[in-house]
Amino acid sequence: MKKYRNLFIDLDDTLYDFSAAARESFNEAYNKLGYPRYFDSFEEYMQIYSPYNLELWAQYGRGEISKEELNRRRFNYPLEQKGVYDKELAAQFQEISLKLIPTKDKLIPYAKELLEYLSPKYNLYILSNGFQELQEHKMQTSGIRHYFKELILSDHIGINKPRRELFEYALKTTNSKLEESIMIGDMFESDIVGAHNIGMDQIFVNLKNVKEKDFTPTFEVCNLKDIENIL
Repeated sequence: MKKYRNLFIDLDDTLYDFSAAARESFNEAYNKLGYPRYFDSFEEYMQIYSPYNLELWAQYGRGEISKEELNRRRFNYPLEQKGVYDKELAAQFQEISLKLIPTKDKLIPYAKELLEYLSPKYNLYILSNGFQELQEHKMQTSGIRHYFKELILSDHIGINKPRRELFEYALKTTNSKLEESIMIGDMFESDIVGAHNIGMDQIFVNLKNVKEKDFTPTFEVCNLKDIENIL
């Protein structure tokens, strides 16, 4: 077993349950702004929003669209599918929901216990494509900020995972050696592929039971507790 010293960990949906926090926040904005007059239910709204949101995040990860375009398009889209072209309303939904999300105390099961186990043994760093104005707040709210020496965010250099430049920047910023570092994340395309492409070991936290993968990760777990068997 390699002797790791530095753990680069994704935040959203690896440690912080962003999906649950976003859903709860969107539901509040949906009701506050009168969206039921356009949609049969909140479920219908999410069924329209979610696939398009994933598509836009993939484009953002590849550097094809900006953060501003990502937000504008994903919040306009559900309304437009209902024939409502109200950019001001969509902007209000964006503002309300993005303010609410980081106030939600949501963690993936066993996240805090895992950090308690890891923090005395390793240097812990967040490596995230998330937006700077949200990530710090979410970590403070959920009580995990103090476990991490530093947050390395794509916002810092305008380059997203899986681009190798962000991983190289993370190593350089933290004075970490590649052979002593490992990436832990739930998104195969960004976390695992990105680390693999620069020769960094990976732990794929496969919470969604992804079957199709282009290569076999260094390690794969189906829950956070199993990471303790590796590190």
